[in-house]
Amino acid sequence: MELVTPGLSPLGYSTIVTLLIVYYAGALVSLIHLIFKSDYNLTERLLWMLALWLLPIVGLIAYWVFWKRRTRN
Repeated sequence: MELVTPGLSPLGYSTIVTLLIVYYAGALVSLIHLIFKSDYNLTERLLWMLALWLLPIVGLIAYWVFWKRRTRN
């Protein structure tokens, strides 16, 4: 790990790990919501699953923004 982040303090490592845990917890909650609570068809669900896992942070935020916009209408 020292080759990737030379000189990073233990606080820096714990911050990175905490942010990764928070992100993947949010992605997991979004996937559960997508499967059980949404009214998207199968194709839309699969596309959202790809977006959630392949586009870090952007996919997670986009899902909730589009979901809120869809429920408002």
